[in-house]
Amino acid sequence: MTGDGRATSERVMVSENITLRRDEYMELLHAHRTKSPAEIIESVRETQEQLLSLFSSCSAEEALRKPAADEWCLRDLALHSMFTERLVGKLVHHMSRGSLPPPEDLQGAGIGMMPKNDDREYNAILSDLREANAALLDAIRDLPEEPNVEFLVPHPFFGPLNCLEWAGFERVHDMDHIQHAQTILAGMQR
Repeated sequence: MTGDGRATSERVMVSENITLRRDEYMELLHAHRTKSPAEIIESVRETQEQLLSLFSSCSAEEALRKPAADEWCLRDLALHSMFTERLVGKLVHHMSRGSLPPPEDLQGAGIGMMPKNDDREYNAILSDLREANAALLDAIRDLPEEPNVEFLVPHPFFGPLNCLEWAGFERVHDMDHIQHAQTILAGMQR
């Protein structure tokens, strides 16, 4: 692990698809600027449910199977998704009020972020992912009537985003990892 919590022995999971679709994803992120909280919740909830369904479709033992030695297994992907979603929920909440989360909440932030030395069981990770899903939806539901949309925090791949775009980022993040999960699951069928 690196000092910021990312795995060093494994490849960072940024798909070729997200790289090729950057402009499309940027449009999706920017479209969230004009959505109501209810519309953002519906947008994000849809991909949250799809990704969680894929994670829930295999056993804890299957979730440890890696497609290749340098790639993530479903457990790694679920852990990363939970960690990212928890951070995004905190960003949405604090940024909408014109501030950053406390530094300890930003620990390990970055592409491919992953908690250090997390040896929890797969089902515990999925439970925490469900909680992170709900917390993000709550952060969106609890946006101030006029959220601060001038306060920007940069994403390492997409650049500066406001709180509404960060909420939309979760949809993009889930869409990307839905593809990863489908690929990993398809490899198990061979």
